[in-house]
Amino acid sequence: MAELPEWVRKHKAKGTEIKRAGDSYYLYEMSSTWNPSKKRADKISGKYLGTITPAGLLKPKHERVLDELKDISVKEFGASSFIGYLCSDIVDLLKKHFPNDWNEIATFSIVRLFHSSPLKNVMHYYGGSHLSDMFPDANVSPKSLSNLLYSIGTRRERTVNFMKNFIDGDQAIIDVTQIFSLSENIISATLGHSPNDDYVPQINLALLLSMEKKHPSFFRLVPGSISDVSIVTTTMREAGVKRAILIGDKAFYSQGNVKFLESNQLGYILPMKRTISFIDYKPLCSGDKKDLDGYFLFEGRVIWHTDRIIKGKRVILYLDSKLRTEEEKDYLTYVNEKKIPLKKYYQRQHTMGTIAVITSCKFKPNKIYELLKGRIDIEQAFDAFKNILHNDRTYMRDDAHLEGWMFISFVSLLLYYRLYETLRNGDLLSKYSPRDLILHFARVQKLKIAGKWMRSEIPKTTRILAEKLKFEVPIP
Repeated sequence: MAELPEWVRKHKAKGTEIKRAGDSYYLYEMSSTWNPSKKRADKISGKYLGTITPAGLLKPKHERVLDELKDISVKEFGASSFIGYLCSDIVDLLKKHFPNDWNEIATFSIVRLFHSSPLKNVMHYYGGSHLSDMFPDANVSPKSLSNLLYSIGTRRERTVNFMKNFIDGDQAIIDVTQIFSLSENIISATLGHSPNDDYVPQINLALLLSMEKKHPSFFRLVPGSISDVSIVTTTMREAGVKRAILIGDKAFYSQGNVKFLESNQLGYILPMKRTISFIDYKPLCSGDKKDLDGYFLFEGRVIWHTDRIIKGKRVILYLDSKLRTEEEKDYLTYVNEKKIPLKKYYQRQHTMGTIAVITSCKFKPNKIYELLKGRIDIEQAFDAFKNILHNDRTYMRDDAHLEGWMFISFVSLLLYYRLYETLRNGDLLSKYSPRDLILHFARVQKLKIAGKWMRSEIPKTTRILAEKLKFEVPIP
């Protein structure tokens, strides 16, 4: 073989050999073994080590692929990017009110929203997500998060100041639910009667919603032994809300509760059971709509109403004709199947399709009805808080940790409602839920290959959703 160029020769080392094919040079392992019959060593070519080029040794293709695979990292990207884009103002408020802990609070709250994760799993989700790049300095070990909860729980004034940013105007809607606790060290948890007819230690959760934007704006934990109605005034005072409207369910109405609300100058909208004698159904008995006070349209349905002062109280009776037809059909089917005398139907025919409300508010009947139906926003908030974020039972060790845990969950609820609001504004609630948004965008990953980050392909359904929301998934 002709003399090798210097750039080729420098790769020749002990135990290797260089082979030439045309203008190309290849490096192989080489060994030798003694051949007794020839009385000399036989050369044995071994493993192919690569192609020698003026730029250096180029490893075999399969080794290059393996080297690249060793340097590949995969992280969830789309959902974290979307929530960061959508909720940057919430993160900015966390920075303002929790300058030393905002990283951890934001990370913990987002992970709770995405995965309903307990403390022990937050670090796992954080490391496998773009969150670790959005909040690179977050310390989310279980011990650190436990200390964080205690720190938050002993600084209620900071959480109050943070939450006041979400109270717009001087009116809010308030309701109360129960959180059950099995911890012996939470002194505010007292035995109470649960909807499942068992007695479990519980804490009352008072939740305020903005009347205008219908998003959660304030929470307060109260010992389970305190009744629902007496919680309202103190919660309003702490939140700095001058006026609030308590929108109850049919089980809440009683003369005692009404008297308490009025004595404390609290607004209320309380639906009543149809069997209450307080309600005047006479205008409906004639079947002549002239006996009613008027009508309005609500979500495409015609709602008739009467507006009366009865024993000094304002009582509005609503009639949904479509609902009446549905109830009448269901009841008559039941009458027919059970062989019930038809007089049972005659006794209740004028109450079908009606909702009776006692209220202290001076709004027009259509506004009262809208607010009453808006109670679904309260129920949606509690449903998200309990079922989606799994906060209906808590195992926090003491009251301070519980307060911190509820604040993290409240921030998660703010994030959840921002997703909900986005879908509502885009007229997409009939097709998608906030959970659907998270699942769709979580399918977009970012990949680190050979030291460089790149975005994975965006599935078609996710791309269509992003276009509807006018969100462009960024490139890492």
